[in-house]
Amino acid sequence: MLLGIGIVLGVAGIGFLCWLLFLCAVYAAPLFVAAMVCTRLYDHAMMSGTHAVLTGVAAGIMVLVLGQAILASTRDPALRVAVSALLALPAAIAGFGTTLGFCGMGDMGTIPAYLFAIFGALCVGGAAWSRLCAIQPT
Repeated sequence: MLLGIGIVLGVAGIGFLCWLLFLCAVYAAPLFVAAMVCTRLYDHAMMSGTHAVLTGVAAGIMVLVLGQAILASTRDPALRVAVSALLALPAAIAGFGTTLGFCGMGDMGTIPAYLFAIFGALCVGGAAWSRLCAIQPT
């Protein structure tokens, strides 16, 4: 009985984390930019911790607003594909890492784990890209 409940809750937990990953995949690029700006400014002793975090958050918000503005205002398909691909690339990297981590929880070989991770990267990156391409220009 307890084993069955544990299996069901484990599958439900992994399902919830996958749903959360797909939901938040669009925001992977602004989060990546914010983390990198914060890390660079703090590591090189340019700013204190609070100032570096606030600057990183501002940079992430700027990337999100600029990406959404470009996708909402332009009708050029090449520019739309380029911007949406640049915003979806960190989501694909996050999908790869998450799927590889999920594969590491079980007893799976290296080659199947990386094959599943590549499939996870394609799924998460494709979901983020399709959500970004769904933004219609006004």
